[in-house]
Amino acid sequence: MNRFDATTIWKSVSEQVPDGGDSTPHPVDALDAEEAARESSGGAAADWSEAIGAQTFFVPLHYESNYRYPLIVWLHSDGFNENQVCHVMPHVSSRNYVATGVRAPAASDPSGHRFAWSNSVAAVQWAERSVLEAIDRTAAQYSVHAQRIILAGYQNGGTMAARIAMRHPERFAAAISLGGSFQLPKCSDLDRQRLKERRLPMLWQRSIESEFYDQTRLVSEIQAASSIGAQVEIRQYRNDDEMNTAVLSDLDRWIMNHVVNGAPVAKLSPWDTSPTSFSDN
Repeated sequence: MNRFDATTIWKSVSEQVPDGGDSTPHPVDALDAEEAARESSGGAAADWSEAIGAQTFFVPLHYESNYRYPLIVWLHSDGFNENQVCHVMPHVSSRNYVATGVRAPAASDPSGHRFAWSNSVAAVQWAERSVLEAIDRTAAQYSVHAQRIILAGYQNGGTMAARIAMRHPERFAAAISLGGSFQLPKCSDLDRQRLKERRLPMLWQRSIESEFYDQTRLVSEIQAASSIGAQVEIRQYRNDDEMNTAVLSDLDRWIMNHVVNGAPVAKLSPWDTSPTSFSDN
């Protein structure tokens, strides 16, 4: 299987271009617009408390309780739920990690099966608390290496993963974003100094044929990451979606190299990346 079916597995049925529209906004921009419209119309804020505790576990084959596993905390794409981790992990590794999927706060369909991330203050605070609680629950049930916790996500889940990791840089060994944008969190001078000292390792995986790919935006994001001294590795792929087996295989190798084996992550300039259609790790 070289590629997942993006329509039936990963995409929300509501993710369609409006009639007459000739472009689709980046997922983060779309969420910002939706949030602003709800607030301006006087709509009630989402009830974030309803989703707290929604979590799925992925346990590796031949789980050994005496071995401390790296933990992947997975934040799903909009239009899916915490069970996405069970679709993803077999293509990353069925043996190397304990993993847990965390549900986004806002329901995006009437049946309550699809959920979305939001950029509102309340939603970000909810997501942050939910991720930290999910880590504690996982560590209480399974053998997890406290210094090898990786926060990863797909599309807006990747954006949220990077945001939360930067708010708690000491808690995470790395942050990984598949197709998500990079946004610096609003923080004090002291917190910014903490980020610079931590130099959080990050892996950004981008598909250059995606409708959301923007070279100008990527350069701006690299500059923002450089401003806090983050160790960023960027991998670009010649396809239109990051959710495929080559990307997930690269994710596994990157974690094993840089988190488990401790190899340094080079600080990249915009000219250090090259598009590939296969793993060249």
